[in-house]
Amino acid sequence: MIKLPYNIHIVDIINWSIRCTGSRLNTTSSNIRHLTNVATISFVTTSILQVIAFYFAKENIEKLFECFSVLSFCGMGLLKLMSLRWKSHQWHHLLNQVQKLESAQIDAGNIDFVHSIQSYTIKYQTMSTILSRMYVFTGIIYILSPIIEFAYLKLNGDDPVYPHILPVWAPLDISTFGYLATVAVEIISAIYCVCVHVAFDLSSVSLMIFICGQFSLIRHYSENIGGNCKNLCISGENDERARCYIRYCHQTHNTLINSIRELEKLLKDILGIYFFLATLTLCSVAVRLNMETLSVTQLISLLQYLCATITQLFIFCLYGDAVQHKSSIGMGEGPYGAAYWCLSPKVRRELTLLAVGMSRPRQLRAGPFHVLNLPSFVQILRTAYSYYAVIRK
Repeated sequence: MIKLPYNIHIVDIINWSIRCTGSRLNTTSSNIRHLTNVATISFVTTSILQVIAFYFAKENIEKLFECFSVLSFCGMGLLKLMSLRWKSHQWHHLLNQVQKLESAQIDAGNIDFVHSIQSYTIKYQTMSTILSRMYVFTGIIYILSPIIEFAYLKLNGDDPVYPHILPVWAPLDISTFGYLATVAVEIISAIYCVCVHVAFDLSSVSLMIFICGQFSLIRHYSENIGGNCKNLCISGENDERARCYIRYCHQTHNTLINSIRELEKLLKDILGIYFFLATLTLCSVAVRLNMETLSVTQLISLLQYLCATITQLFIFCLYGDAVQHKSSIGMGEGPYGAAYWCLSPKVRRELTLLAVGMSRPRQLRAGPFHVLNLPSFVQILRTAYSYYAVIRK
């Protein structure tokens, strides 16, 4: 894994993660472009073969649940890849807004701005490390599990079936070369699928952390609109200073609201599908744990896949919930906590309008039925358990 430097900005982190998928072909070398094209073709091919295997497994309930669990993960990878490639202009525009806002704050030389930026920079660097390591660990365990199990059974004198990394329809298994070619394509697809998930999830979560950090920044900044309260006399100089603060807070707040809207357009449909598939995936994994007799390697692979799915779902809901709460202010916060008695009546009205605008919470939606917050996370777990209870009976 590449270690990101400490002082890197959010856009650099996102560009680094997206570049690993080859989605920004104009910024990658020809060798990387060719590799990502091969990986994309392999990924699409194995996804089609998984759909065929899923259709043929309709009479075998155990095989059906196994195919569905992996197919849902790879299917979400395809949707995320299409978003990164087909909606690259929307991603670029959003990242440009982020970069301009952060660069302007750094260039201003305000020590409070710098401290706020450093604070949430540490947060999304930490989260980027957690997400990438979680996906890499999950991918490694999933790829190695069938190979380790095959080697163990072979050493014990059994005659196991040659393993596949993904549950695909494999018509080429009639020859050794065909089998090896199929497994090689499966390994490439699995690795590339992990890279796509890392790029999309890291980009989305990093933008949420940025938005939360910026809302906290303007909340603290707007508390100083009225000055330090030492001078109780209303003056034109203090009013002009307050207007500059109000103008900056209003512009920054509008930029953040537009960023939330653009981010929601990029995430809403994909996360809506993901919430539905995650519910079914959790249910299918629980059914397999209850119904099937699993080997140790299969059990380890299934449990870590279950934990990774829950963790991924929790992270999205956690930071969506943070955006919802950080985007609004309460009494005594932000403009409500400013020294309004030091301002003229006209500036007080402007301060009131700013406070009202900053009081409204903003939400990120996941499809038409869910809001990206922690109650939705609990609801998905409850729904998955309900499905599992019905199927078990």
